[in-house]
Amino acid sequence: MNVVMRKYRDGDLEAIVDLINKADALDHLDEATDALALRELLYRPDFDPYNDAFVVLDEDQRIVGHARLDLKNAPRQSRFYVHTVVHPDWRDEAIEELLLGQLWSTAQERRRTLGSKPVQFRTYCAAHQGKRISLFESFGLRPVRYDLHMVYHPLENVGDPTFPPGIMVRPYARGEDDESALEVVNAAFADVMDFAAVNLEDFRHWMESPSFRDYPSYVALDGKEVVGVCLCTVSEARASLLGRRDGTVHTLCVRREYRRRGLGSALLLTSLQAFKRAGLESATLDTDTENPTEAIRLYEQAGFREAWRWVTYGKELS
Repeated sequence: MNVVMRKYRDGDLEAIVDLINKADALDHLDEATDALALRELLYRPDFDPYNDAFVVLDEDQRIVGHARLDLKNAPRQSRFYVHTVVHPDWRDEAIEELLLGQLWSTAQERRRTLGSKPVQFRTYCAAHQGKRISLFESFGLRPVRYDLHMVYHPLENVGDPTFPPGIMVRPYARGEDDESALEVVNAAFADVMDFAAVNLEDFRHWMESPSFRDYPSYVALDGKEVVGVCLCTVSEARASLLGRRDGTVHTLCVRREYRRRGLGSALLLTSLQAFKRAGLESATLDTDTENPTEAIRLYEQAGFREAWRWVTYGKELS
């Protein structure tokens, strides 16, 4: 194997997009992207692509592997998340092993700056990717979390939303709603072990991404107070690879004191109806199997069904 690994450079972006899409065309894991979406991911305020992203080059200087190391600090635990992708023609050449080894070493070096609280090294794959699971286990990684990838297709017979008395709903107003919506998101997920609070700069950076859409995103209000949000994205790159126009329910949450009143379901159905009016043919989302709000049942009642499971593998960094 005659390959070289180096850190990311600006000129790599288009080649990485091509790599990701070729991998997804084979794997069908709904990870397709385009240059605008990948740029938003790599150049966000809390990420340094020149030190935290890597590529592997073959002898002709073609990018055949890519990885990112993403640090998330939470009150109880910090985590290094690793994302790797390898060209389909190079998957028998230990490229992913090379990338994992490099990112493990990098995470170990940086762990010393994070104080005494627990720090985990994490990566993920689909539950049916046996070779990747064997590789992760060879690194001493073990399953720490399971998520469902759920799909509503075809997007038909969407139910009518019924909001609790006194609750109003309107489309998301970018800029006007950002601070209130972020407060709801951080409060709603505060009791989730894996959740790291989002700051306003990062939140607005995501809002400015080409995939975020105002029209299917909604806020629920009790008077003037935002008490629930449903934030959605639509990626044209995904539509091209999926062969259908699809929307993603990125974040659905309500304040704790408004739960179990049908508000989450009503927000979800409102966004799904907006998807359908816009001509979308399906909707997707990911959710933790141990979500304390019983979200899976809510999604199933709306019409979503499990397509596959993500498995997150982790190991403590000492």
